[in-house]
Amino acid sequence: MIMKTQNKKRQILIAGMLVGISALTYSCTKDSNAVMQPNTVSNAAPNNTNLQRILFVGDSFTHGRYAPVRQYNSGGLANAASGSMLVVDENFGQTGARQELENGPWGGIPGIFAEFAYESGLNYDVHIEAISATSLAKNYAAAPDVIAQAKWNAVVLQEISVKPIPYSLTNSDISNPANFCSSVQTIEKAVHGASSAAKVYLYEPWPSADLAETMSGGNPNASGFSANYTANLTTLANANHNAYYSAASHDGNIAGVAPVGEAWVNAWAAKIANADPYLGNSNLPILWYGLNKVNDPQISKPDYHHPNTYGAYLSGLVLFQQITGVDVRTLGAQEKAANSLGIPGSIATQLQMIAWQTVTKESSQPVNQTVDPCTIGSGI
Repeated sequence: MIMKTQNKKRQILIAGMLVGISALTYSCTKDSNAVMQPNTVSNAAPNNTNLQRILFVGDSFTHGRYAPVRQYNSGGLANAASGSMLVVDENFGQTGARQELENGPWGGIPGIFAEFAYESGLNYDVHIEAISATSLAKNYAAAPDVIAQAKWNAVVLQEISVKPIPYSLTNSDISNPANFCSSVQTIEKAVHGASSAAKVYLYEPWPSADLAETMSGGNPNASGFSANYTANLTTLANANHNAYYSAASHDGNIAGVAPVGEAWVNAWAAKIANADPYLGNSNLPILWYGLNKVNDPQISKPDYHHPNTYGAYLSGLVLFQQITGVDVRTLGAQEKAANSLGIPGSIATQLQMIAWQTVTKESSQPVNQTVDPCTIGSGI
């Protein structure tokens, strides 16, 4: 199926973020040929205080990879009778395909979600089933009995980063948007087969600066690099958006998409965060990890692929806003996860505003899309 849109707002917004354009929403106008918008969660405060069990399924974009995010709020107890700020790591101590590469137990971005729920007085039992560098298809093959359980009220799915993006952009054999869409449908059907009342959400991540750098020639000192990098970061953000909303539309039973990638773009546009870590002349924090004096796990060069504490915090905010409907602006400057992760209250409140605006103003309409991602296979 071929779909076109003339909307340029997103591209202009991110392209201008390095030359003074300030904006607070990453939205797009509707297109008559666009895919149907999936159901989204209301922004009204929840009125259900019953125990809610939620499972996050993904890879290192879910567990965060690096300390302190990776272990944040880990150590939850299985089969808890009530909610907790501690996350249950379903793969801790497992071997084989489910063995954890980084030291566990993990809390990660679900741990940040759990903290928000606890502070907001919500009764959430939060679980994580994540396998580093693993697709949803392999994740489900490794842990079907974990994912397809009747006890889940909600299941959140995050795909390995390059799979939803066409090969023409990534040059990676992992890229296969059509297979991503198929995996979403397979897991959604399994979850609803176990519990028809469960809600399934998609967690749309951010564009990778590492990949945008490669697409731009790989030399940040080259003439024209900055403009090419910004354009390629825009392209990757749009590709993620289009793939996740297309997957939701094709499935038809997805409760909503958590537009984390859009929130990152909005934070850059609002000059809360720096979108180009290769410039080296910004006082703004970046959202990717980078390189610290001490790194767990150890790395020898900057990682502009995974999130740092700021990026993980913003991701958790978007997920919490979308899934619970709680206005994350009410968390405020004294919010405990931000404090524990070393995020100043002034920045925490700005990120809360960005998350709220992104979720409440987001559109599912495709951006500069010519081909439905769910029809794009491997090597294309």
